[in-house]
Amino acid sequence: MGTNEKVELLRKTPIFANLAERDLDVVGRYCEFCDYRKGEIIFSEGSRNKELYVIGKGEVLIRKTTDEGTSKDLARFITGESFGELDLLDTAPMPATASAEVDTTLLVFPVRRLSLADVIHGHPEVFAVMLGRLLAVVAGRIRTANKLISEKTPWVQELRKQILIDKLTGLFNRTYLEEELETLLSRTGRETGLLVIKPDNFKQINDTYGHGAGDDVLKLMAGVVRGVSAEGAAAVRYRGDEFAVVLPGADIRAAAEKGEAIRTAFKSMRIGQFTGGSPFTITASIGAAAYPVHASDGTSLTSRAHALMLEARNAGGDRVALPGENEGATVDGEADEN
Repeated sequence: MGTNEKVELLRKTPIFANLAERDLDVVGRYCEFCDYRKGEIIFSEGSRNKELYVIGKGEVLIRKTTDEGTSKDLARFITGESFGELDLLDTAPMPATASAEVDTTLLVFPVRRLSLADVIHGHPEVFAVMLGRLLAVVAGRIRTANKLISEKTPWVQELRKQILIDKLTGLFNRTYLEEELETLLSRTGRETGLLVIKPDNFKQINDTYGHGAGDDVLKLMAGVVRGVSAEGAAAVRYRGDEFAVVLPGADIRAAAEKGEAIRTAFKSMRIGQFTGGSPFTITASIGAAAYPVHASDGTSLTSRAHALMLEARNAGGDRVALPGENEGATVDGEADEN
């Protein structure tokens, strides 16, 4: 098998499928074909292999030693399938053993004399796209009870945390909203409210008191969003100083009430400790929408709530905007005097 075969296999693999042809050629240069005889070990439990494998031909069995000392089959991969995505990012020893069930040819990425970091350093623009897809694939596999090992094991839980949790605030991150909301809606079909929240005057804190104070206030706001959100809700740092709250089971009225509670709580925050004692009041613009009344899927629901948040800001801020005939109507009594 040669270069063309490498590119063809990569093109069929989710992590690489979105790459342009020239970028696939770049990735192909960092791959190698390896042949294994029937029964040969590809990697062993406890080893430090950090590679992704695509099966060119053959079959691979993943097995793990149980606490009782017996061997348990976990997964079987066939021609065209890939495995090892989780292990490519993890630093822990391999949790299982892989062996060839029949004579097998694997496309291995990266070549074994290089680490993933070496490859990324050489072509950051190509592998930025690849890593984005890798995170999405890993998140998807975790969601669906990853074939290789139970989600409940500590290393998978830690990887899930790294992928879906914002380090500064401890809230879920944008990846969670993009990957999990769609699954929630399609799985349950329940009415679900969504809030998108943006402080109106946060930039003033960064500009006047510095980014350290800004980070402290972001963490304080995150605590408010988490604390005010209903039980079972998911609080998200959406991007920058924007937050989102997923409210399963909530209609638009319930979502609006929750948004109003968050708006009020932001205004009540005491942040003098971060502003050198100077009085400062945070106001917020909030957009609220609900599935399936205002959107048919997670992406459009997020877009609708975000657009309404912008409507609230353009109307002067410090209010909760709801879908309506004039898009951006506010709940009665929500906007205080500014």
